[in-house]
Amino acid sequence: SSVLSSQEISSVQNSRQLFNGMTVKARSAAREVIATYSVDNIFIELIIQLPSNYPLGSITVESGKRVGVAVQQWRNWMLQLSTYLTHQNGSIMEGLSLWKNNVDK
Repeated sequence: SSVLSSQEISSVQNSRQLFNGMTVKARSAAREVIATYSVDNIFIELIIQLPSNYPLGSITVESGKRVGVAVQQWRNWMLQLSTYLTHQNGSIMEGLSLWKNNVDK
């Protein structure tokens, strides 16, 4: 489990994928990825945490800062992202790309 979670965090750290207006930081010691998306001086933060028994345990998707987004819309985005990461074996970077596309819409 620790090898798989460190590989996933490393893939985020070594990713060459660039997002317009979004920064992605991976912290391997905490097994978490923090994405901060800014639009017109509004910052939206997303925290993805890998469990200690990854991939057997569920990935936790939490919201950091959420300014200017309706609660129901935010819940839909979080549910879609956590479902993608947990049940569709998607990578974190692909999930973040999906989440960013939803926010852009």
